[in-house]
Amino acid sequence: MNETIDQLPEEIREQLRRAGRLADESGLALYLVGGTVRDLLLGRSRTDIDLAAEGDGMGFAARLARVSGGRCTPNPRFLTATVEMPEGRSMDVATARSETYEHPGALPRVASATMEVDLSRRDFTINAMAVSLNGRSFGELVDPFEGRADLRKKRIRILHDRSFIDDPTRLFRAVRFEQRLQFRLERGTERRYREAVAGGMIGNLSGPRLLEQLKLVCFEPDPWLVFNRLEELAVLGAIHPALGSDEGLKTLVREISASGGPVSPVSPPSPPSPASPAGDGWWILYLVALFGPQRAETLQGVVDRLKPNRRLRKAIEDMSRWSAVERAVESGEIDSPADFFRAVRTISEDTMLFVTLTHSDEGMRKRCEAYYHQHRHVRLSIDGGTLKDLGIAEGPAYGRILDDVLSMKINGEIGTGEEERRAAQELGSRLHRPEP
Repeated sequence: MNETIDQLPEEIREQLRRAGRLADESGLALYLVGGTVRDLLLGRSRTDIDLAAEGDGMGFAARLARVSGGRCTPNPRFLTATVEMPEGRSMDVATARSETYEHPGALPRVASATMEVDLSRRDFTINAMAVSLNGRSFGELVDPFEGRADLRKKRIRILHDRSFIDDPTRLFRAVRFEQRLQFRLERGTERRYREAVAGGMIGNLSGPRLLEQLKLVCFEPDPWLVFNRLEELAVLGAIHPALGSDEGLKTLVREISASGGPVSPVSPPSPPSPASPAGDGWWILYLVALFGPQRAETLQGVVDRLKPNRRLRKAIEDMSRWSAVERAVESGEIDSPADFFRAVRTISEDTMLFVTLTHSDEGMRKRCEAYYHQHRHVRLSIDGGTLKDLGIAEGPAYGRILDDVLSMKINGEIGTGEEERRAAQELGSRLHRPEP
């Protein structure tokens, strides 16, 4: 395994050697654990570091921070700590531990344990490997559940039959790993998976925890593949019957993945990154695509189940409002760009961006593109003060005049500030002209 650790940058290798020497001095067994081990065995680059110590992991983390000149932030509830190194890199250090669940879907209770027990509590065999960092055994692989063999066979396998029952979030993680690595669920694992879904284990997760799992899917390299597989395995329907992975979601993901963002005059948020707030715009769009246009009562059921934040809630609910606008366009009730603008301007920008990117009808999509990229940004150079200077009597008519001038500008009937003033003057004259 030494040759695998050698794939890491020299700076990280030296940090691991230093940590191993400190563990020897402290009389602790120390291991590199988690996804780093898996990815190194797959030949994938990885720079985040997770360590586990048999014994007092938090105490070891504090000593490591002191000798490295870093800072230690402990989390006693889970027997973990984060060590932030002076050069900016961080290491997560955990006490090797056992976990017990009071009931399915509950957060675990943890207690100090041996490394083998620690590995046995993990989700899948490919994540249940460790590499020793102590001097004499530095680089030796600890693989009690044959995770390396499962890597070669390209399969996702649980460690015990109650795995999905103890922690139903593993239902989502299994598919995320399966699709990200292009593996498949091992036969017995898939059987237990389907049994857990059919047995209602999804119902043991709270709305916020479910929403967090759906959000994590959005940060995968290809979210559509993951959502499609979750639908195939009946997970989406178990969350709510309204959820589904359709062509709208596929189109959205493919466009974003292919170009790093849709081609448009105005750049929307960057593609998803868990560390970047800019990615929030995309995960909301992906989840809007999951829900699609639904009846108001159905959407209310989704909202009640998942308890989304205000922004996502509005984006979901406004899909019904968009459907009404679409029908009005098709009937001719909405015709001009200004008509369209007035109809959609209070609809969520997330909803409108989703429709702009995915609508199958070219004419409708062009209307949406014009609104999203141009018309919603149109501003007048005149205001109430201008109307007063023009001699128009103050009152409720001001709002109507400004709205009509804005409509004329959106329709391309006027363009310059002077044209806005002339149009406002004419509208004011009409409003105050005596009736014949």
